[in-house]
Amino acid sequence: MFVALSILACAAFIYYVYRKQFSYWRTRNIPHPTPIPLLGNYKDYIFIKKTLYETVSDMCKKFPNEPYFGAVFGTEPTLIVQDPEYIKLVLIKDFSYFNSREIARYMDHEVVTKGLFFAHGDKWKIVRQNFAPLFSIAKMKSMFYLIEECTEVLNNTLDKELQSTQTEVTRLMAGFTMDCIGSCVFGVKAEVGNENNIFRHIGEAIFQNSSFMSFKLIVRSIWPAIFYGLGLKVFPKQITELFSSLLKTIFEQRQYKDSGRNDFVDLMLSLKQNQYLYGESIADKNGETRNIKQKVDDELLYGQSTVFFGAGYETSSSTLAHTLFELAKNTKAQEKAIAEVDNYFKKNEKLTYECVQETPYLSACFNETMRLYPVLGVLTREVVEDYKFPSGLVLEKGVRVHIPVFNIHRKPEYFTDPESYRPERFLGEEREKIKPCTYMPYGEGPRYCIGKTHNI
Repeated sequence: MFVALSILACAAFIYYVYRKQFSYWRTRNIPHPTPIPLLGNYKDYIFIKKTLYETVSDMCKKFPNEPYFGAVFGTEPTLIVQDPEYIKLVLIKDFSYFNSREIARYMDHEVVTKGLFFAHGDKWKIVRQNFAPLFSIAKMKSMFYLIEECTEVLNNTLDKELQSTQTEVTRLMAGFTMDCIGSCVFGVKAEVGNENNIFRHIGEAIFQNSSFMSFKLIVRSIWPAIFYGLGLKVFPKQITELFSSLLKTIFEQRQYKDSGRNDFVDLMLSLKQNQYLYGESIADKNGETRNIKQKVDDELLYGQSTVFFGAGYETSSSTLAHTLFELAKNTKAQEKAIAEVDNYFKKNEKLTYECVQETPYLSACFNETMRLYPVLGVLTREVVEDYKFPSGLVLEKGVRVHIPVFNIHRKPEYFTDPESYRPERFLGEEREKIKPCTYMPYGEGPRYCIGKTHNI
């Protein structure tokens, strides 16, 4: 009897969820694909058959002329916005209504998710305000000599690699990036060739390439209450332990005093001593802000450390590897890039920060890589307060918003012959023709990537 009642209860629940899914966008007269019970329109993503950006792109192809359309992310109503003017509303103009990534209110459930990437509201704003100065052009210039030193290490590594019959570019770029982050951010040599190197262990812990890790991320993003209610965690405790050990060692080496390097560690030491972050709140609907403060504890610092390491490591290394991959396939672009670099070294004895401005074609190569391979193929947002679009559509608090960056970057109406690798798109007059909110490798609006100091 109990078993029969349980089955009936489950069936009734599934039917209720399905009816709610099926009717949510229909009652609002919004075009949408038909959802599947419990899986919505993201079945292939939930079953780890496709990435999130591939799943969203498939749906976009069904509604190519709609400025936005409805979908269901598992059991959660989600609006997919693909028109640049509506994207501008979400990411920039009406940012205060969309300042949260998905389920940001659960950020306090893990140390890692207390970092800048996952935070929302005033907690996000105050952290951003206090850490943004690290990425000023002046700071970048002052630490560029460290990057130049890392390139010497890379050159020596390449000399050795060229003697072998096969070179794994992804591994080389990951090592170079880790070396730069270790030196510029944490003030220590990464020594990535050492198997016991702490940065290698941290990278492996953050970016576990397993189906179980992917499944945890998916379940957390759709059903966070159930996920954390079961006592699950996405990120292993090992990450916090590694950063705790690393920072303690660096703090002791600097005798808990400002080293004068003005790097990430110096900033954290300063914040730890001051005990509070100070800043301004997010502007409300009337454009008004207020002064706020936030207590600084070790978990906050570990969370920021993980985000700065993880985001910088993965984004930079993958972009470098993809750029080399595309240049290897496109010999004309490769020859132009080589000629530009050769010309630079005819005028300069070594790398300087100004090399970025003096190699516009190489910069265009990176921009084109990020168009084809954006690090975040889908930008996610969550409505933090009921919002009404100019079209009349009302989004209730808690509704998800997905912006299909990957799909937008490959639309022929925005980029001619979009599947081709053509760096010239980002030079001169062609670059000026790019429509706002159609090229978003760093995101857009107040939440754009904190590491973006200028257009490369």
